[in-house]
Amino acid sequence: MLPELSGLWEKIETRQQEMFDLVDELTPEQLLFKTEPDRWSILQVLQHVVSGARGMRRSEAELRDNPLREILKPGEMVKVVMDVLIKDVPVDVPDPSMEPDGEVPVEELSANWRKERLAITALLETVTEENHEQVIFSHAAAGPLTALQMLEMAEAHLETHRRQIDRIRAEFPVR
Repeated sequence: MLPELSGLWEKIETRQQEMFDLVDELTPEQLLFKTEPDRWSILQVLQHVVSGARGMRRSEAELRDNPLREILKPGEMVKVVMDVLIKDVPVDVPDPSMEPDGEVPVEELSANWRKERLAITALLETVTEENHEQVIFSHAAAGPLTALQMLEMAEAHLETHRRQIDRIRAEFPVR
């Protein structure tokens, strides 16, 4: 794996594991707690993050044999989406299939993450000096992304939702 991808991917993997370690300490009530009826629970946040990883992998598979892949180039929306993530700007989920229902158990989400982690690692191993600028992923709002952009967005996405979990935890009812 290219060094710039490897370092970022390792950081994402570590942060994702920290997120799972954090939720392992929570009670079922805390996992399902919502600060407002229309807000996500911690379980929903975790489900959404794991769905995002699955979305990365599926997007690559869809683009892999698409002849248009050769001419796709990342656009200006990448910067906009990154800014939204970094600044915690509330937005609707850009892909309705990523909207969590909060009904997937943590154990299943953890197993799904491990599966996606292996698949994404294998995908990143295929990125070389010769093809690293090629579009590998397409995000519903940001559009086409290279492998590095995909990982930068995945990191920002993960950190955004980690902060969201911290905000939810700060509002847990006092026992």
